[in-house]
Amino acid sequence: MKAARFTAPGTPLEITSIPRPRPGPGQALVRVRAVGLCGSDVHITAGHTPTAFTPITLGHEIAGVVEAVDDSAGHRVAAGDHVFVNPMVGCLVCRFCRAGEVNFCPRRRILGIQLDGALAEYVVAPVINLTVMPKYVGFPETALIESAGTANHAVRALRAAPGDVVAVIGAGGLGMQAVHLAVARGAQVVAVDTDPVARQRCLDAGALAAIDPASPDTVEQVLDAAQRPDGLDGVVDCVGIGITFTTALRMLRVNGHCAVVGIGGEPLTLTSPAHFMRRALRVSGIYGYTAADISEVAAKLADGSLDLRASISAVVPLDEVNEGIRMFADRRNSPVRVVVEP
Repeated sequence: MKAARFTAPGTPLEITSIPRPRPGPGQALVRVRAVGLCGSDVHITAGHTPTAFTPITLGHEIAGVVEAVDDSAGHRVAAGDHVFVNPMVGCLVCRFCRAGEVNFCPRRRILGIQLDGALAEYVVAPVINLTVMPKYVGFPETALIESAGTANHAVRALRAAPGDVVAVIGAGGLGMQAVHLAVARGAQVVAVDTDPVARQRCLDAGALAAIDPASPDTVEQVLDAAQRPDGLDGVVDCVGIGITFTTALRMLRVNGHCAVVGIGGEPLTLTSPAHFMRRALRVSGIYGYTAADISEVAAKLADGSLDLRASISAVVPLDEVNEGIRMFADRRNSPVRVVVEP
């Protein structure tokens, strides 16, 4: 089968032919129909994120059709089912896996990083990692359940509800998903991003306002746009550097909640005790997604309350995967997600 293989940092993925994988015990063979590319793929190809081995097939945002199922896997899925493939493979025995929180499993492995991924015609994955989707939901949108799962984790941590006002700082891939999901929950959203293209996308997605943080009075602009002089109910920080984190805390009302998704390269510092403690502010670090997040996003896609099609910036064939990665590396046209169709 054809596959895109990562061989070494700084080199293009190699389009080559490798043997089709066979499903082992409890696994399914999935014919890949769509794979989302994101910043993680750029980090791998640039050498910032190590893989378990090379050469390795990348690709961790996966949608496809079940081709075959191992006999020992039970009847959770059947050949012909359209599925989302959760790339996080847990040990299944630790307390986190038993609770549906594979993202915290100390022995988890991820397709496309520690295991061969889906930038190929076929991929194998545990049947327990497959979510069957209605056939009227497109494969590109199904692939985006992975990134939307992390954004949903952040929005869910805030307990965003109708009538709440939240800000999303950084409206790239995850930020854009967070805007969609908060709006779908009935919350009002103020987006904050330096990119005018990203700000317009947020407005198109239903954001109340989109603010350029270049101004020194960003907090005041956000609170004015939200008509919440006493502060917002929550903030999702998708950047995760010092200035965005402290800005997020300054936007919050008493007992407000900040969910930090972005992982910057510098320590984060709380605001002064007089501000942070006396206002009873809360901070949650968000890593990955749980089974509950995947179920929620899949259900919203299925019932039409969440539309992720606007998050698809481009669709390319497998032979052009390196061009898709370059779109992210140079931020050409401010991509949210590039989808590869093997």
